[in-house]
Amino acid sequence: MREMWLLHGPVEAAAISPYSTPAFGSVNLWWPEDQAWCVGTDIDLMTTYVGGSGDCIQGLLADRSLEALAVSVDQLVTWDGDKINPLPGPPM
Repeated sequence: MREMWLLHGPVEAAAISPYSTPAFGSVNLWWPEDQAWCVGTDIDLMTTYVGGSGDCIQGLLADRSLEALAVSVDQLVTWDGDKINPLPGPPM
């Protein structure tokens, strides 16, 4: 079980670590009051997931400053589930 804090504030605050030492973590679940979208990053994984309307997701996919890919609901979230950035093979 993990201890979690529930914070309230402007969406810009999600980019600021709530910890006195930022290396300890960052905001990992956030969404606006109208619940139009949701962002989730698990502390043990290397991927952030965004759920939202089709227009919201298309906007993210079109932003060339992001590495963004559409995924299906059955996409694996294990270390070997990333087919774009796979784990390196054993050294030769």
